[in-house]
Amino acid sequence: MMMLCWFYCVDFAKLLYFASAPVLFIASLFVLKRGVRGARQGLRTAAFIMMFVALIKICIFDVRMVSDNFLCGIGEQLSIKGCNKSWQKMLELGALLLLVLGSFGLFQMHRFFLRIKQPTTLTPDDVNLRFWANLCLVSTIGMVVWQCAPWAGYLTIGRIPALFIALPWQYLAIFNLVLLLFVFWKAESCNWNYDVRKRKEKMAHLNQTWTAKDTLWMTVFIYLITIALSYVAHDVLTQGGKLPPV
Repeated sequence: MMMLCWFYCVDFAKLLYFASAPVLFIASLFVLKRGVRGARQGLRTAAFIMMFVALIKICIFDVRMVSDNFLCGIGEQLSIKGCNKSWQKMLELGALLLLVLGSFGLFQMHRFFLRIKQPTTLTPDDVNLRFWANLCLVSTIGMVVWQCAPWAGYLTIGRIPALFIALPWQYLAIFNLVLLLFVFWKAESCNWNYDVRKRKEKMAHLNQTWTAKDTLWMTVFIYLITIALSYVAHDVLTQGGKLPPV
């Protein structure tokens, strides 16, 4: 376990650092939609605060680190040449301009969304949530099978079939991630909070033992486990990044 952490924890920490702002921004969109669907002004305000924090993180901290690493001497050759001050200043100036324009845009959007009234009530059947949740589950299971197939190829024919090299697992992971976000976005369109007086009329889907939302969260669990194992398996199968002959 310590050896695995030595090889993967540092890279994972760097990934988390740079991905934290985009993840926070995407999460704020879901918070905003929930605030709109539930007519909750506090959630809408919190969503724009999260967007502003993500914007500051990208325009100030991320841009500065990228400029220091890639324009000011990452590696021995660039260190000898010195820091490209002109490109660094242009990048930081562009980030500052983006921060100003983005802050103004968020302020205008906040004023607009505060005036939105409560939308109409939607059920999972209205947005075909069960179909999309099942599609996510099937697609994720397909990614699991795709990741297991190279190991089966090694055990049977002693090599990785060319098909699994032509379509790497990373493309399937990105596709499934986009699909999951899309279906969760549809789920946020539904009203999961209900008025007791209208439970039988509008919220019959809440009486179900297993809902489409449960299928979605189970799919997320399978997806995360598959991604973690796929990253390690990729290094093993490609022998440190070099694919064996087919």
